[in-house]
Amino acid sequence: MPVSLTVIKRLFAKSGNKCAFHWCKSPLIVGDLVLAEICHIRARRKGGPRYDPTLTAEARDEFKNLLLLCPTHHTEADKNPSKFTAELLTEIKDMHERGGGSEITSEIAEQAARIHAKNSAKSKRTVRSSPVKGNASATASHGSVAVSVAGHNQGNINIRVDGKGGKSKKGHAANSIGADANLSGYIEYLCDLYVKFMSPIEKDENALWARLGKHIKDRFRLRKRSRNDLPAEKFDALTEYLIHEKLAKTPVGQKHLRNGQRLCSSFDEWRALR
Repeated sequence: MPVSLTVIKRLFAKSGNKCAFHWCKSPLIVGDLVLAEICHIRARRKGGPRYDPTLTAEARDEFKNLLLLCPTHHTEADKNPSKFTAELLTEIKDMHERGGGSEITSEIAEQAARIHAKNSAKSKRTVRSSPVKGNASATASHGSVAVSVAGHNQGNINIRVDGKGGKSKKGHAANSIGADANLSGYIEYLCDLYVKFMSPIEKDENALWARLGKHIKDRFRLRKRSRNDLPAEKFDALTEYLIHEKLAKTPVGQKHLRNGQRLCSSFDEWRALR
């Protein structure tokens, strides 16, 4: 699982958009280019640099075990764990974040989301070798199957699909927004951005999410269904509503527009960062 967006927001707010190595002047984000990489002080997996078996799986992805580095120093730190020990990296992190900010502005939230998207995409691309000496089989319902095989397979692979389908694994119709990870992910990104834009005047995030959900249901006459139940053909209408009727009318959104700033990434830009 990738590091949570909440943790990355805090890391980026503390970073000042600089690599944590104090002698490095490299920014973490330059325009549309995301250079930031998430370094684990104590490795996430056994065999990794500075792995600590006493650390829980949850603790490995928590704020205090992470720091943001440029690609060069992330590689250097992980290739030389005897030099860059857990104690040294902890000290580097503390020194770097000591003067960092704590406020998570809308700009920081958006940039952190780009780092999160990059990290998530990297996690999905990771392939590990694992020899398989027997037969492998998989059974799936809902009319679809996803299979990932790594390593050297020395047996047969049999895949059987049961059922006629019609709905995705999560129960959304095959032609709905919720059945497409890209469409539903971008809608989630816009909704999350709206909540952040509203946070200066409303501290209860749960209330904001509930209110936004009701507004979407009312606008698209969803009744008991959710936004992800909308047909995929309504995706453009939903994004237009969220951007121009919701984001643009928040105090932060209005400030962005006055300053000539964009409210959010486009769908294609967001998808490219995943």
